Amino acid sequence: MSEAEPRSQGPVWSILDVLEPASKYLEAAGVENARFDAELVLADVLKISRLDLYLQYERLLTDKERGVFRTMLKQRQQRIPLQHILGNTEFFSLPFMVRPGVFIPRQETELLVERTLESLESHFTSGGEALNGGPLRAVEMGVGSGVISVSLAHNRTDMTIWASDISAEALALTAENARLNQVEMRIALEEQEGLPAGNGSPLHLIVSNPPYIRLDEADSLQPEVRDHDPEAALFGGEDGLDAYRYLAAAGPSRLHDGGIMAVEIGADQGEAVTDILRAGGFGEIALHRDYAGRDRIVIARKT
Repeated sequence: MSEAEPRSQGPVWSILDVLEPASKYLEAAGVENARFDAELVLADVLKISRLDLYLQYERLLTDKERGVFRTMLKQRQQRIPLQHILGNTEFFSLPFMVRPGVFIPRQETELLVERTLESLESHFTSGGEALNGGPLRAVEMGVGSGVISVSLAHNRTDMTIWASDISAEALALTAENARLNQVEMRIALEEQEGLPAGNGSPLHLIVSNPPYIRLDEADSLQPEVRDHDPEAALFGGEDGLDAYRYLAAAGPSRLHDGGIMAVEIGADQGEAVTDILRAGGFGEIALHRDYAGRDRIVIARKT
């Protein structure tokens, strides 16, 4: 191990003793949010919350706990994604399992769920006249680990959602996460490219976080993304916009009048995606920026 790696300062280590050197060890490897990651790893090792780390800061680690902590830190230092190390993540205040080979959920995608729920509440209120007492029908293209579909279904108990992916691994993980969050009866999974077929009825919502990275951006990606996320979930063609062209062409015929298209986009794609959806016949197009002021979500309605 390198000299920068945390090592014992004496016969015993407390929580307080290990966190600072662990953070510096990850920071020296170029890990963003090194302190946060060190805290999450240690909390996982000790089976306590991050808050409990500070409530129990004098707690001493056993030799076994120190060994596991050092092993997990070494993995993170090698830029293995934190979610893969822990095997789980939290998204929209819900628990999700994460597995290598399936696209890793990102915190910024929570904004897609938040804005989608707001738009649904405005136009298709649960039990409202627009639904005529029926279920809210939705589809998701490219379901990945299921965080979007599961979060939407958890928050809209009147929703039935069909979700597709080209990866059998992703669909299996989504099924597990749907069961974990007790929404499996309202999520149907289809292994295919493009929009799921659903039951053929007009939809109230199409939602997607499609691949949108340009091919020439590959070398600029963080190792956690470039080396661990499936390429099919990352790259959206030469200009990153292939999926939006497909959705603009295929989406309108699937939607009710007034139906919603909600998509996540790249940080500089707001104008381009808005133009693509407008040309496809969508109206009331709204661009939402994330908390850093970057283009992130486009919500459009069929008019």
